[in-house]
Amino acid sequence: MSNLYIKSSQLSVGEVIEKLKQAVIDNQFGILHVFDIKQTLAEECHIFEVCNPKIAKDILGKGINLAIMLPCRISVYTQDNVTKVGLALPSKQISQLSNANGGYCH
Repeated sequence: MSNLYIKSSQLSVGEVIEKLKQAVIDNQFGILHVFDIKQTLAEECHIFEVCNPKIAKDILGKGINLAIMLPCRISVYTQDNVTKVGLALPSKQISQLSNANGGYCH
């Protein structure tokens, strides 16, 4: 199974961003930073760094080495004129890192 979760949307990038902002709040996360890298690419790409302090504390409680996983990143971009939303699945990444670095998440 892939470590990536990517979904296509029929909404515009702007509409997806507005829905994402509300979903972040609804799930008790905060947006720490947004990178707009359209100038670097030929198509739109926005990367949101999001964090939930309680979840971050739980992750760090498993091992400070897992700090490299924080904050979580969600991308909203276009690919071949299709809006996409994607993220690397944190549970998969944490599991892989903890197994490679002393088994912090067992």
